Amino acid sequence: MLPMLRQLHDADGDIARADVLLRMPDSILLKYHGVILESCRRARFEAGQQFVDLRTALMLAVRDSQGLPPADLADLAERMRAGLAAFAGGQHG
Repeated sequence: MLPMLRQLHDADGDIARADVLLRMPDSILLKYHGVILESCRRARFEAGQQFVDLRTALMLAVRDSQGLPPADLADLAERMRAGLAAFAGGQHG
C-alpha cells in the first residue's frame, strides 16, 4: 500500500484524514479513487468523500478554450477545499 493511502487508512480522526486528502497528489487521487472513497466511507468521513468526488470531477471536466474547467465547478471545488483546509487547520466550531 502506498504510504499516503496507509496514512489515510490509519488516520486518527477526520482532521488527520482531511490533512492527508488535502496533500494528496492528483495522480494518486485519480488512480486510487475507489480505495480513497472506501477509506472515507468506512470512517464515516462524508466531507472527505464529497471532497474526493468534487476534486475528481474537476480534474475530469472538459475545459473551455482557455483551458479552464466550468466556473461553477471550480468555485465549488475551491470553497470545499478552503473549508476542508480550515477544518484540518483547527478552524472549526
